[in-house]
Amino acid sequence: MIKVMIERIIIPGLEEDYEEFSRNILKQAIHARGFISGESLKDGAHPNHRFIFTTWCDQSAWKQWYKSEERIQISGAISAMLAEEEKITVLEHL
Repeated sequence: MIKVMIERIIIPGLEEDYEEFSRNILKQAIHARGFISGESLKDGAHPNHRFIFTTWCDQSAWKQWYKSEERIQISGAISAMLAEEEKITVLEHL
């Protein structure tokens, strides 16, 4: 099992639009092979700094979702709302 952390900084004023697209990505991911869970969090000190944590059965399931047409389409819309490029970290248990 792996966890994926996606870190994003939203352009001020686009928070509501971002939230809508972010929810849509998680709704789509729920149906992806190997998806276990997901949650969205924001930095309490920096409200435009967002984190998405997803749990997958393995790296191949994550990679399949990452390269999927559904994710690519929605992510393209989200990238226009970001102040900088998103950072993705794949985490494994010790």
